[in-house]
Amino acid sequence: MTDKVEPATHHEVANVESDRPRKKGGIVNTLYPPGPRPGAGPRIKNHCRKFWWCDCLVLIIIVLIIVLPIIYVAIPNKAQSDLNASTLEVDRQEVTQPTPDSVELALDSTARSSSSFHPIIEGFRAAFYLEGQEPFVYADIPETKAEAVTSIKVRQNVKIANMDAFKEYNKVVIGSEEFTVLFSGKTKVRQSGLSAISVDYNKRITMKGLNKLAGLNITDLKILTSQEDILPDGSNLVGRVIIPNPSVLTIDLGNVTMNLSVDKKPIGTAFLPDLLLKPGTNNVTMQSKVDQREILGLVSSKYKNAILPVDIIGNSSVRNGEHLPYFEEAIKSNSVRVDLNVASAIGG
Repeated sequence: MTDKVEPATHHEVANVESDRPRKKGGIVNTLYPPGPRPGAGPRIKNHCRKFWWCDCLVLIIIVLIIVLPIIYVAIPNKAQSDLNASTLEVDRQEVTQPTPDSVELALDSTARSSSSFHPIIEGFRAAFYLEGQEPFVYADIPETKAEAVTSIKVRQNVKIANMDAFKEYNKVVIGSEEFTVLFSGKTKVRQSGLSAISVDYNKRITMKGLNKLAGLNITDLKILTSQEDILPDGSNLVGRVIIPNPSVLTIDLGNVTMNLSVDKKPIGTAFLPDLLLKPGTNNVTMQSKVDQREILGLVSSKYKNAILPVDIIGNSSVRNGEHLPYFEEAIKSNSVRVDLNVASAIGG
């Protein structure tokens, strides 16, 4: 029996991968499907037709990324920076109609700015205070259109917010050649087409003070010796007081009484009725109650030239029968020496 040998058979394995049709895909074809004609134009047209909503969303996001920081960061920062760079100068300040707890305030000031940004600054409540002190008054600042040069006017009755701070302020005003007052508040600025922007309005205002009443002088003295000449209040010496005021401040001090002394020895008091200090040179009436015998004794002994070194220091400030403690503290803190020539008054 003969074994049959099967001929070797070669099985061909089909190349499945090579025979599978390739997909027409990829990110480019997905986002930019081919059109009926070759080229970029049909692809872009198909993309816009299919993905317009996605393009709009991307555009909105890009715009927001650029615009929002401008609106909410850059513009507010610009507004605050321009306010900080501007200056504020007081042209005139009047403090009148004083009562123990209030004054009438008239304030004319000029703001200057080099900015091209000219918004409307909303009205706001501002605090006035010295460095390191509590605010002594608050005032309502009116709405203002900011320009390169802007005038700001305030006219109102203000309550004294802190008596100790107001006393200290008046001491500084009378006793300083120059002083700085701080002015601050929170407000909003409005520019056409934009929402109101919150800003801080903080300024340091440097002003001239009364310089310790330097240059004060007493003239036209007349001693009243007869009972017919002596005034109803007992004043036996009259004259004029010259008070220089180098500042822009007008201050209604009411009826002011001052103590007079020579070599630390009291010789009497001086009374300045309805004392209203205005900028410039003030020439006001004075009536005094003095110890005439003491004056004559000084002239006949130590001061034979009849020129007495009189020290003048504030005593009281009264209006409508009420003491004004904030002015009294200030005038009591200031002493002025005057070389008083009494020769003509005593007939020398």
